[in-house]
Amino acid sequence: MDIGRLIKKAVQMGDIVMVYNGNGELVETHQTVQLGRAYFSMSNDAFYETYGFNFVPSGKQWELSKRAAGKA
Repeated sequence: MDIGRLIKKAVQMGDIVMVYNGNGELVETHQTVQLGRAYFSMSNDAFYETYGFNFVPSGKQWELSKRAAGKA
């Protein structure tokens, strides 16, 4: 089993989040605000269990995500 394929890392690039596995391969992409809304709507543990990686929106996406989740 290749453990690198199981480890995921999210990299925010403006309004897109690119998710790479431990081998550096792009495995999925998300809209930052959609992930941010989930981030503000659930616990860190629930987020990780759902998506398989940690994520915290940054920059202006923080406020946009917070508003999208109804937390602003």
